[in-house]
Amino acid sequence: MGPTIFDRLRPSDIRTDPFPHAVVNAALPPDLCARLIETRPGRNQGSFRPATRSVVPAWMMCELDFFDPAWRAFAERHTGGGTTQQVRTRFNGHWPDHLPDPPDDPEAYGLHGRDDHDSHPVLCDARLETISPNPASPASHRGPHLDSGNRLFSALYYLRSPDDDSDGGGLTLFRFRNRPERLDVFAFSDQDVSAAVTIPYAANTLVVFPNRPDAIHGAEPRGPTPHDRAYIFVTAEVRDDLF
Repeated sequence: MGPTIFDRLRPSDIRTDPFPHAVVNAALPPDLCARLIETRPGRNQGSFRPATRSVVPAWMMCELDFFDPAWRAFAERHTGGGTTQQVRTRFNGHWPDHLPDPPDDPEAYGLHGRDDHDSHPVLCDARLETISPNPASPASHRGPHLDSGNRLFSALYYLRSPDDDSDGGGLTLFRFRNRPERLDVFAFSDQDVSAAVTIPYAANTLVVFPNRPDAIHGAEPRGPTPHDRAYIFVTAEVRDDLF
C-alpha cells in the first residue's frame, strides 16, 4: 500500500504539554512529499476572501480520475481502518478513556461525505485543506478551538510550497485559563485560553493528537502574503459526540 504519515511516529515523538500530541518531521519520503506539493490541486485558488478555507475531500480524490495518482493513493492509504488503528497503537498509553478502540472489521469504515454512519460506524477523511492568501494584513482562518466531540483524532500534514516565504502559519496549542461553560464555539477568547506551544508550518511535518476536551488548537496568524497555506487533514469520526 505504500507509506503513511504515521509510519515514522515513535513514542519519543509524543509530547504531553499542553495535551498529548506528536510532531514528526520528514513524515514521508522527500520525493513523495515533493510530488504531493507539485501536483496539489487548487494552488492559490479558491475563495477571493483572505484567509478562507477550501476543502477537497478524500472521497473525491478516490473516485475522480483527474487527480494525480499520488493524491489518489494517499487518500486511499489514509482512510481505512488500518490508519485509525495505527494512530491508536502509536498513542498507546496516551489514548483518552472516553475514546473507543477502533473496530477490527474493515467494513466498519467508510468515507466522510460519501457514506453514512448507518452502514459504517466510523467515517474517515484525508482531505486537502487550503487557506487562501492574505496579501493585505496578518490573518488566521481560525483561532483557538476544540474539534467536534465525535472525532477520534486529528492529524495535519503540512504541504508548504518551496517558494512560500511567509511568516507564521503554524499550529498553536493552548491550555485553558478559565474553562467556559460552552465548548462548542468557533473560537475561544484570549480570556479563556493561553498559548503553550506553536509547531511551525513546514513542509513534510505531521502534527497529530487524539481528540480530547482540552485539545485546544488554532492556526497561528500569518503575515501578509500572496501564498496560500495547504495541509492534508486526516481524521476519523463516529456518530455521537464522545465528550
